[in-house]
Amino acid sequence: MSVWLLLFSMITHSGPCEMIANDRILGEDLAKEMPAFMNKIPGDTVIGFSPAPGARRVFKSLELQRIGAPYGVAIAENAEACFEWKVQTLTDDSVRAAIRESLQLPSAQIDVLAISRNQAPAGKISFPISGLLASTLTGPDTPVTWRGEVLYHGSRTFSVWARVKISATMTRVVATQLILPGETVTPEQVRIETYDDFPLRNDIARNLEEVVGRMPRRAIRVGLPVFRSDLIEPLQVKRGDLVDVTAISGATQLHLPALAETPGRQGDMISLKNPHSGKIFRGRVEGKDKALVMAWPVQDQTSPWPTRVQ
Repeated sequence: MSVWLLLFSMITHSGPCEMIANDRILGEDLAKEMPAFMNKIPGDTVIGFSPAPGARRVFKSLELQRIGAPYGVAIAENAEACFEWKVQTLTDDSVRAAIRESLQLPSAQIDVLAISRNQAPAGKISFPISGLLASTLTGPDTPVTWRGEVLYHGSRTFSVWARVKISATMTRVVATQLILPGETVTPEQVRIETYDDFPLRNDIARNLEEVVGRMPRRAIRVGLPVFRSDLIEPLQVKRGDLVDVTAISGATQLHLPALAETPGRQGDMISLKNPHSGKIFRGRVEGKDKALVMAWPVQDQTSPWPTRVQ
């Protein structure tokens, strides 16, 4: 039989097919499709490879005669056996349910605009967050493509996608007063409001804890939402502050006051001045008006810390 004839025989069949759920078609599958093989062919005998999901594998009479000959099975001239994977119909509802499961938002509004295909192997439909093709600026009226998969036969996957619009009731922080750069945001300057938005948009501050106590990079006008990118951590140390410095050298720990020569935020290296000797040294900001200095032996030239505090 030529290759083209074999391929044609694998896909042409007008009647119903036996549903399979394995990578290989076995004797037990053939016996279900053709009772003549019942109790004659061992159930675990490999008949051939299974077709891809959505396709059919059709055995014509000549091939069936070859398979049945060792077992004394007589095959009619026009006999054929057809096999295909058990499939499910992908519907708008099944896609919505899978997307809601990923979002963990049962109340999300999901408008399904298109689905990649109607049929898929019977299995669990999944739309992982990693398959969403959308930017952080996506709005609730913007169509997005979400790549998903159907998990079937153990760990095998079948790719699908959906084109959807998604919205959910979300919260955002809004300015109630003009907030200027350099100011530390107070609770009186902001409030929470609810509105409909794309649920995975992540550029807007959603709760007060993200905003209060931080500083804006630019002026935020009344009624406008606060964006995370517009906020920076407040200064923990300002120039001229009296700083409590902890100096550590081995097992020895020393506390001394110093004047901040430069400002800094948590983790920044700043310049400090010993108010008694007037010497300048460097320390790392560890909190509000607190700094840490690690004093290393003189011979250790690789340390970024000063060899001593003067």
